[in-house]
Order: sequence, then structure tokens, then C-alpha cells
Amino acid sequence: MKKPLNGVGCICINYPNFNLKMKFSILFFILTLIKVQADSGYAQNTKISLSEDNITISEVIDYIESSTEFKFFYSQQELELERKISIHVKKRNINKVLNLMFSKGKTAFQVIEKQIILTPLKEGGLIKNNSPDIGDESLQQIEINGTITDSSGLPLLGANILEKGTTNGTQSDFDGKFSLKVSGSDAVLVISYVGFATTEVAVGNQTSFSIQLEDDAAELDEVVVVGYGTQKKINLTGAVESVELESIESRPLTNTSAALQGLVAGAFISQTSGQPGSDDAKILIRGVSTFGNSDPLIIIDGMIGSLDDVNPNDLESVSVLKDAASSAIYGNRAANGVIVITTKKGKTGQMKVNYKGYYGVQEVTKIPELLRGVEYLELMAQAQANSNGGIFPSWYTDEYMDLFRNNVDPILYPTDYDWVSDVFGTATIIDNHINVSGGSEKFQYSAAIGYLDQDGIADGSKTKKLTFRTNFTSSFLNDRLKVDLNFSGYDQRTGDLPDGGIDSAMYFIYVAPSTSRRYLPGVGYNAYGDKWAKAEIGGYTNTNTSPVNVRMAATLDIMEGLSAKASYNLYRTSRLFESWNPSVTLFGFLPNGELNPQTPSVSSLLTQNETSLTRLFNAQLNYSKELVKGLNMDVMVAYEARDYVYDWKSASRENFSANLPNLSVGDASTQKNSGRAYDGAWLSYFGRVGLNFKDKYLIEGVLRRDGSSRFLDKWGSFPSASIGWRISEEPFIKDGNGLFNNLKLRASWGKLGNESIGQYYAASDELSLNISHNFNNTLYPAGAVTKLANRGTTWETSEQLNFGLDFGILKNKISGTIEYFVKKNSDILMQLPLSSTLGLSTLPFQNAAAMENKGLEVLINYKGQIKDVKINANITASHTTNKITDLAGQDPIIFGDLIWKEGEAFNSFFAYKTEGLYQSQADIDSHLTSTAGNAYAGLVAQPGDIKFSDLNGDGLINADDKTLIGKPYPDWIYSANLGFEWKNFDLSFFFQGVSGVNSLNQGMVTAPFHGGSAGTGVWYRNAWTPENPNTNVQRLYSEPNRFDIVSDYYLEDASYLRLKNITVGYKIPKKILDVLSLSHARVYGNIQNAFTWTKMRYGFDPEKPSTTTNTLQHPQSRIYSIGLNLNF
Repeated sequence: MKKPLNGVGCICINYPNFNLKMKFSILFFILTLIKVQADSGYAQNTKISLSEDNITISEVIDYIESSTEFKFFYSQQELELERKISIHVKKRNINKVLNLMFSKGKTAFQVIEKQIILTPLKEGGLIKNNSPDIGDESLQQIEINGTITDSSGLPLLGANILEKGTTNGTQSDFDGKFSLKVSGSDAVLVISYVGFATTEVAVGNQTSFSIQLEDDAAELDEVVVVGYGTQKKINLTGAVESVELESIESRPLTNTSAALQGLVAGAFISQTSGQPGSDDAKILIRGVSTFGNSDPLIIIDGMIGSLDDVNPNDLESVSVLKDAASSAIYGNRAANGVIVITTKKGKTGQMKVNYKGYYGVQEVTKIPELLRGVEYLELMAQAQANSNGGIFPSWYTDEYMDLFRNNVDPILYPTDYDWVSDVFGTATIIDNHINVSGGSEKFQYSAAIGYLDQDGIADGSKTKKLTFRTNFTSSFLNDRLKVDLNFSGYDQRTGDLPDGGIDSAMYFIYVAPSTSRRYLPGVGYNAYGDKWAKAEIGGYTNTNTSPVNVRMAATLDIMEGLSAKASYNLYRTSRLFESWNPSVTLFGFLPNGELNPQTPSVSSLLTQNETSLTRLFNAQLNYSKELVKGLNMDVMVAYEARDYVYDWKSASRENFSANLPNLSVGDASTQKNSGRAYDGAWLSYFGRVGLNFKDKYLIEGVLRRDGSSRFLDKWGSFPSASIGWRISEEPFIKDGNGLFNNLKLRASWGKLGNESIGQYYAASDELSLNISHNFNNTLYPAGAVTKLANRGTTWETSEQLNFGLDFGILKNKISGTIEYFVKKNSDILMQLPLSSTLGLSTLPFQNAAAMENKGLEVLINYKGQIKDVKINANITASHTTNKITDLAGQDPIIFGDLIWKEGEAFNSFFAYKTEGLYQSQADIDSHLTSTAGNAYAGLVAQPGDIKFSDLNGDGLINADDKTLIGKPYPDWIYSANLGFEWKNFDLSFFFQGVSGVNSLNQGMVTAPFHGGSAGTGVWYRNAWTPENPNTNVQRLYSEPNRFDIVSDYYLEDASYLRLKNITVGYKIPKKILDVLSLSHARVYGNIQNAFTWTKMRYGFDPEKPSTTTNTLQHPQSRIYSIGLNLNF
């Protein structure tokens, strides 16, 4: 289990203590600021529902005051407040309710905004109440019946009929018939059925009804956010996927990138680490597409940003633009796809308060299991003997082994200990989020604040993150002018271990022997545990990240169909990093097991300050007009200017005279300073034209022209075109059997740019005068060209072709999308080799390489109902193939264990193939026949060793036998989101997985006793010996180089299926909500990363990316959480 540190160092983060009083103070402050708007119309707009018999007037007053903002003023002695009445009202305004309360009494009332004044009824008093006919308010239940049919008159089985505002309801039978008792003539029936529009019917004086449901047009009218605007989903001609956000509402998410995992067809999203503050996910849309940065462009409320900038609870919509037609409007930044996010805005109406929170306990998902105690020592002795001609080490004696076998001292001689289990344990995670929204016709507001407090499952890491976001909208000039002001940001403080952090410590977790504890009480930390030792006496690595975004926008309706919009964004980021490594004295072990104090470490302090500032101005005109009957045109033209400034500084010192983290205390002779800064500017003109004929034939074109300061040839043009045909609107489909209510074909083509290629490529040759020339054994000062320029460096270009089919059948009970795409990236930057005779090792970066991706994406949705159970299912699957198509004549290019080769996937694994294990010396001799010697990679092969394939048949194993053995990116990505609702209960399962991907898991754990005594996986219990030849586990050695030869022996099938999330929820009944003055309440339980099915052998999390042999990333967490959602 984890050993808690003493409250200092890396986990001690100076952060505001948000106790309960402060939380309520912040909430009260927000509410006070927002409630500056007028309360006009409150008395008329506020509706009251109450159904009680034999209740006193004072009890009714208490109920009204607790459920509304009305306050009563009266003298109790002069009024008959204990008089009992019966009152039955549904959504009546206050005047109607007061009339019912006092119609037969002797009390008058007057309503002044939210104040109600009661006085004794006298002639000439405030109000002399008449006695209205209130019989309709007090009617007893009545029984009604009816039939539910579709638009063609066919009966609907299983339609839901509910009395509005209650839980009283029923369902229609096989003939569409129903009967129901309702509270009275004021009752309203709500009829719903999948694929049809929800209908409300007032009961009135009727008792028999014939109700016809109309097709649900909501999906056809659904608006999707696209680049610089919105479009009706049904009229889209590009590959735009709108993310279903309901599926993430109950998940214990710490960032938005992880929230999108498995929800977007064609998007490979993998969480690279489970470390708090560093657990964002890597996103690839339609595969890796360049040698450099393949990250998609992120747009949040119109501004370029990061997914870390937005709290998952603030999401209003997320659209993923996947093809050129939808992305070309962003030009040179859109080659890798675009994720467009809008955040929650205020809406006209009463103020609403929404609270979301959860508490969770985290544990590690999957880590290797290591050998322990006596078993570890015995196998280590065998490994050392195998490396030493069969001679066992001197420490391997019965006396020494008995110290472990007999459990003499569990601290010094542990029998059941390993570092992985010691470092990783359980940890808590708490998240709270409050949103307040509302507004009048002229002013709407939304304000949100969130607070995340997460401890790490690995000892020594945690993060705290405070997010805030405000959105205000005001209307002027008879609603022709709308002004938006948005202000958002976060402050995140992440604590980590000193001297490289937990990721660096992962190496020592696996390399440390299982027979020495990380910490000995009364002694201190083991030499392998230096990072925790430094944290114990105040060491830390702290990172404080604080971005702020301000956005101002105005939209003016100039005339019918014509509007103008302008916006200005200011986005500033700040990151402070500091790592303090105090001097510590550690202990090790001598061969006889005695403690061995180490030399004190050198103290050091490193500080870094990173800032950036982005400014963005956008102006656009939008014009819509019906050119002729049925033919509509939409035009958008825009101008955009952006600039960016970046600055980074670093300073460090060593040998501090005291354990005080202040640079001035360090040794000045050891100081190191560095820094870098760059800036850039961009200018863009772009436009979009769309034609729509009768919502049947669709065409759209986009052209964007971008100028960038990164290139000498600054300007590039990026066009796209797309068409769509809604076949379902054709008479031969529309007038048919009604199977298809939506069927659309789409096709698109376009060119996009990628400018994410680094900074400051040389526009002129660089000459150095710090050169010496040897002439007649004498050195003379000289000059030389040290870097060649490429004045023609320009954008990387992506040409994309996309075909799509959208469908909806059985009243949209089943709907979905099928996409096929071809994505060709050219002009990819790379450095070509150069002859050494020129004095340079490489040429400058050139637009020389090319790559191609092809793929198929399928998205299927199902919405249905079986009796009382509502079912919602969402399934995605995508297949992508990637290959390099041009390396400018340098095919192949090899980088250690990775290879770039034309016709093969990017960053494929390049190593030896294997044929099992050698079983005998004769087996070795028949395989290694070369006269060059019975050796491979400089080692003499032994029985039990890995048998590498001699691919070229020369009888020798060397680099000529290396070949492609696998790839790090998946062929298939798939997910399934299954949701069920029964009455007030809900249950959901979210599955996510990949296939056709490899992981090269070669490192400390997979190399037994690496360096003589490293931690070793339990699978080596079955290692090859002459007595155990029928195994695939290689012979044990203590020589590291025996296990450093990269081959497919360590290559694993990293395919997996993960039950990413299980959620069980319960909605609180309305009767209880009314008592608590709530409009909605839901409690839920959740398991994140519940189960994983994989073929991986070595115990690592299969989701981790692996393009190298480093397997030591921080694992993900499994989270058990309970949560609460409240709406006031």
C-alpha cells in the first residue's frame, strides 16, 4: 500500500481551502450578481401546483413561500390562518390561487411584485373578494379513454400516455387503445412514442379521445454547429458528427478529451497516462496523417484552444468535422480535422441552478505482477548462474535464504513485497460543478464554476483544478443587435514527485529488487526511492497552469436575410513550473544484506515560466434568400486576423547551502539559464455558398485563402465542394411504404493545409565564423556554412475525398451514417540525408514526403421501447489503413526500432522475427551455419535462448535479418453505448475497443533481473530449463544485453475491449422534488474502466500508446464513484 508523505513536498499544494462556508459564499455571490435583472412578470409567469384536502391557510402560505419567491406580510392576530380548506390547482398563477384560498373567508390580498399583503376583509379594504365558481379546481378524478394512431390511422402499440406534471400514466394496447383516471378537467395528457412528435392534449369536458401522432420533425430540424455557424443536420453535405453528450453526464471525467473517447466514429482517442493533471487523451481523426503533429484543431466558442480549457460539465455541443468539405472553412489549420465546441448559454426564463458532483475512489487498472520473496531470490540466483557458467552467486546460501523463508524480519527480509504494489494504492477524487443560468427577453446569462480535487493512485501525485466560465447575451434595437461577452479560464495546480516526477520514478519502481523495501522505518528510503525521500523532506515538482479567454461578439440584423457579425478573442496562457530536489542520504544493501548508506545527493532547483498570448479578430456577413420558389441560397463571407506571441524562460542552480528552494541560495557557479521566444501572424479571407432546392438537392462550396508569417511564400488557397441528395424526399420513396423517413447521399472533395510544422525554418543560409581550418598542422580562423536554407518551405497539403450515406428508418427508430474516405497528404516536411563531403549531415526541411489514409466509418443509433423499458443504443465502428506513399527516393528510413517505408504504415516496428526457442546445441548449430561465427548480436546462443529468424538465409543473425513486425496504430476502432430506462431507474453500459494494433513491450519488467537484480514478472516462473523445455518463456539471465535485442518475441497484440463505464441511476420522484423545491434530482453509482479483455501477456494497460520499447507509463485508474445531479 502507499506510504503517505508527511504533508510537505510534492503533495502539499498551496490552494484555497474550499470549505462548506466558502462554497456557499461563492454561490451566494454569483446569485447576487446575476439577480440584477428585473423581476417583471414574475407574478404572471410563476405557476403553482397543489393538491391537498383539509389543509390550513397557514400551511398553504408556507408551501407557497418555500416553492416560490413570494413572501407574505400580515398580522396573524387579525386573520383566520388556521381555517382549513381543500385546494386542487395545476400550474395556476398566484392570483388564481389566492382567490381559491380566500374566496369564502374574511381576508383580502394585494400582490405587489413578489410581495403579498393580507388584511382583514372590510368594506373599502384592499380587495373585496368575490366568490368565483371554483368547481373546476376541485373536481374529483375522472376516467377517460381513447385510441392512439399514426398519421395513416394505424394503431400504435405501447404509446406512453402521461398526465402532465404527475407520474400518473399508462400505455396503449395492441389496438392503440387506453384508459386512464386523471385528476380533473384541467388535466393535460402528454402522449409520446419513439419516432413521433410528443403531443399534449387538454382533457376539458371530454372523456373519449382519438389522438393522431405526427412524425417527429425534431431530428430533421436539429441544428448542428459547423465552422463559423450552424446548419440543419438534415441538410449537411459534409462529414460532421454531432456528439451525444448525455452519455458522459454521469461519468467521473477529469477532462474533455477523455470524455470523447469512443463517441466519434473514426477518431482514435487513447488516454496516454492516468497521472492527475496529465491524463488528457491523444486524439487522431481518421488516422495519423503527417510525420509531425497530427492533432486536430480545437475551436471553443469561436476561439482556438485546448480541450483542457473546457470543463466537461460546461459542454453545450460538440461537433467533429472530419472531411475537407466541413473543415476547409478553417483552411491551413484543418488538415487533421476540427473539433468545434460551444458552451452552455443562458436562456430566457426563471433563474435555474444546476449542481453536479461526484465522489470516487480510484485504483490501478492493470499493472504487471512481480516475483516476490524467496521465489524471486531463487530465480535470480538461477539467472546469475546462467550468466556465469553455471556458478551460483556467493550470496546464495541457505543461511541467507532462511532469513526470508522463516520470516525472521519482515521489514529487512520481506517475503511478500514488491515495489509496484507498494507505490500504487487507492486514492480519492472529488468533483463539484455549479451552473446558474436564466434571463429575460433582453438579457440572458450563464455562470459556472467547477472544482476538481484528485489524488494520484501512485504515491506522490495529485492535482486541483478550479474552472470558471461566464456567458452573457444582451439584445438591443428591438432585438436586431445582440452582444455576447464570454469570460472563461481555469487554474490548475499539479503536485508531483521531485527530480523528474512519477513518470521518471516508474523506472525505479520496476528496476528495484523485490527483496528491499522502498522505505525502512527508522532508517529511511532505499536508494531506488530517492524521489520519495526528497519529497519527505520538502522536495516537490509543482506546475501551475492558468489560461484565461475573453471573447466579445456582436451580431446585427441589417435587413431581412442579411446579418453582420464581428468578434474579438483574447486568449492568454501562463504556466509556472518548479522542481526542488533537496539533498538526501539514502541506503542500499551490501551483498550480505547489510545496510549501506549512500553518498548525499546534490540539491538542485529548476524554475520555468511559460506564457503565450493569442489575439483573434473575425468579421463576417451572412446572407440568406429564396431565389425562386423552393431554391434557397446561403452565403457567408468573412475576414480573420490572428497573431500569437510565445515566451519561455528557464533557470536552475545546484549545491544549495541550505534546504531552501530559492535560487539565490544555490551555488552561482552552477547556474544555467535558457529561454526561447517566437511569434507569428496570420490573415485569412474565406467564404461559403450553399444552395438548397426543396430540402432535396444540396450543394455547397467553400474557399479560404490564408496568409502565414511562417513562410516566405505566405499565401495558400484551400477549396472544397460537396453535394447531397435527399432521396427520401423523392416521390418513389416518400410515397412508398414509409420505411425510410430519411435517406441521403453525400459526396465531397477538398484541399486543406497543415501549418503545424514548427517555427522559424531558415530563409537564408547560416554562416558561422567560429570555425578553425587546419593548414600545415596550424589552425586558422575560418568561416563555414552550417545550415542550408530552403526558401520554398510551405504548407503540408491534404486532399480528401468523402462519400456518405445518412439513413433513418421506422420513424427514426433506427438511424445512422456510413462514410468512406480517401485522405492523401503531400508536401510533408522531412529532412533528407546529405553527403558528409559537404560538411553537413542533413539537408534543410523540405516538402518532400506523402502519405495516404483510407477508411470506412459506420454509426448506428437505435431508440425503442419494450413495454415500460426505454432502450437507447449507439454503436460505432471504423476501419482505417495508413501507408507512406513517397519518401523522396530515401526509402526506407530507419530510426532504431521504427521504420518509414513506402507502402507501409507510419512508424512501423522494425526488428527481428522469431521462431520460438532453441532446444539444444544441435538446434543452434543447424540454424547458425555461417563461418562468420556461431554468434548473434555479439552473444553466444545457448539452449533456451530466443531463436531469431535468418530471413536472408546466410546462417548469421545480424541487421540484415530485420523486417517489419507490427504497427502501433489500430485497424479497427469500435464502441457501443447501451442505455436502458425503467420508470425512475436508468442503467447504461459503455464499451470501447480497438483491434489490429501492436505494442512493443520490451523493458525492465520483460527482461528478467535486468542488471542483475531488477524486478521481474511472474511469467518467468515458467522459464526454460533442461527440465522444462516445453515453454515459450526464454532462459533466465542476469545480463541486460541478452534481453535488449528487439524482436517480435516482445511484440503483443494490443487489441482490447474495455467496459469503459457502468452507470446505475435513479431519478427522485416529483412528489419529493416538490417538497425539496427541486425541478430535477438524480443519484447514480458508476464504475469507470470496469473490465478489460485483452491478449496482452505482460500485464500492462493495452490502451497506452507504444511506438517505442518504453513500457513504463503511469497506468490508468479504475474509479468507483457516486454522484448527484440537482436542478433548482
